[in-house]
Amino acid sequence: MVKKNTSLIIIIYFSIISVASLGLVIYLLTTKPLSANNIFNSCELSILELKAETEGVGISYGTAELISSDGTMITNAHVVTYTRLSEKYIFENISARFVDEENFREVELIKYDIDLDIAVLKLATIDRKIIPIKIGDSSKLVYGDDVYAIGNLSNYGLSINKGIISIPSVNVTYNGGTRNVIQCDLTISDGNSGGALINSKGKLVGLTTFRLKDQSNNIIYGISYCIPINTVMAYIENN
Repeated sequence: MVKKNTSLIIIIYFSIISVASLGLVIYLLTTKPLSANNIFNSCELSILELKAETEGVGISYGTAELISSDGTMITNAHVVTYTRLSEKYIFENISARFVDEENFREVELIKYDIDLDIAVLKLATIDRKIIPIKIGDSSKLVYGDDVYAIGNLSNYGLSINKGIISIPSVNVTYNGGTRNVIQCDLTISDGNSGGALINSKGKLVGLTTFRLKDQSNNIIYGISYCIPINTVMAYIENN
C-alpha cells in the first residue's frame, strides 16, 4: 500500500511539474519582446505609404495604418489637409500603396479633426487580403518602454526606427494648441506623419506626429511626439 501511494505521489508530482513547465513556456512565448525584424515583418502589410495632392498646391506625404478588414485607415489630419490664406482645405486626391506595390490606389477621406490632428480614411476598392494592425493600450505605457516607429520616413518607403518612451503622457503646446501626447526618444522625419508607434509586442500604441523647434526655430531632432492610440480610437468610436 505504501509503494502504491508513493508511486501515486510521484506521478502527481511530475504531472504538476509538467503543467508548470508548459505554463512557463506559454508565458515566455506570449510575453517575450519581439525583435525589431519580427515587429516590422508582422506590421508591414498593415501600414501604407500615403500621398495627398492638389494641382497648384503641391504634394503631402505621410503614413497610414489599416485598423479594419473593410479598408479603414488612420493617419494625421495635417497629411490630408493644407492651409491657404489662413483657411484649411482638403487635398483633392488622396492615395496610398502597400509596401509590396509600385502604384498608388485611391483612398477616400471619411472624417478628420484638425485640433486632434486625426484623420480616418478608407481604401476605395479592396482587391487583396486586408490585415488590420493589432491595437494596443497607450495607457499602459511606462517610462523607458521600447517602442518602434514604422513609416514612410523622408518618403523613401517604409522603414523602422527604435526608441524609448521618454514621457508616457504629457501636455505639449504645438501650433497654437495644447495636446496630450506621448514623448519619445525616437527619430522621425517628414513622411512619418500618421505613422505607427509600435510597442515591443507588435501592437499600435500611437501615431507619430510632430517634432518641436527650439528658440531659434530649429527642429529639435531625436525627440518625437505621438498621439496616443486610445485618443485616436475614442475619436473614431465617439464621432
